[in-house]
Amino acid sequence: MSGESGSAWTVRGLKRWLSATPETRDDLVRLLEDSRRFLEPDTVDMLTGVLGLPKTPVREVMTPRPSVVGLFEDDELMEILPVLIESAHSRFPVFSRDGRDTVVGVLLAKDLLRFIQPDNNVSFDLHTLLRQPVFVPESARSDQLLGMLKHTQTHMAVVVDEYGATAGLITLEDLLEEIVGEIEDEHDEIDPLADCIIPDPDVKEAWLVQALTPIDHFNEELNAELEGEGVDTIGGLLLEKTGLVSELTGETVEIADWEFTVLAADLRSLTLLRARRAPALIIE
Repeated sequence: MSGESGSAWTVRGLKRWLSATPETRDDLVRLLEDSRRFLEPDTVDMLTGVLGLPKTPVREVMTPRPSVVGLFEDDELMEILPVLIESAHSRFPVFSRDGRDTVVGVLLAKDLLRFIQPDNNVSFDLHTLLRQPVFVPESARSDQLLGMLKHTQTHMAVVVDEYGATAGLITLEDLLEEIVGEIEDEHDEIDPLADCIIPDPDVKEAWLVQALTPIDHFNEELNAELEGEGVDTIGGLLLEKTGLVSELTGETVEIADWEFTVLAADLRSLTLLRARRAPALIIE
């Protein structure tokens, strides 16, 4: 087939495809999937991502509170700088000294530049540098938030639950990734789940598991069938089972046919677990 005749066939096929009139968003998505014969796959993926935003609540896109890298309003400059360097983020939520789940402002890393000059004589006061945070509920639609951030020229919003406590954080990049796919920069890990489950070097047939490992990923990697009600991570599954946090350090919890030993935890969350299949019951 010559290039000209092939092009003509594509145009005729595209016209027939466009003759179908979608009545719902789902119809339009199916129509887009069928258009892969005529359009570049990346183009179809982006269009599908745009159509999916209205159906995607913010809670499904945000970074949950335990994973948020933040500062506190009583932090000094020398306490803040190591956090900036290690995380390489450009914006940070600043939490209240009284309510550790209450965001009082947002700090832009660039606003600290004048305080680290060799001849700097300006006294440091974190409160004078804070920007007004944007708050959104967990149930907000991602497309509405994208429009809000664009209108307010803001790159980050604080997600709050029904009681007003901080549930997580969402950025403009998070929303754009829902449309164009993962945006990797020089600070991103190649695979964020690559090291969340590794063989335990000290215990045979056991694995070291990060508490924030998604349940679905755990099931897929270790051929498990764990389920949780209202929780997404292995650590959340243990908390759902026990209702405890710091008291669990060193304890072993059985869930289905698995044993989880808590290796590390703080006052707010679990950190590291050892997982192994529970020994089969011996019937005498």
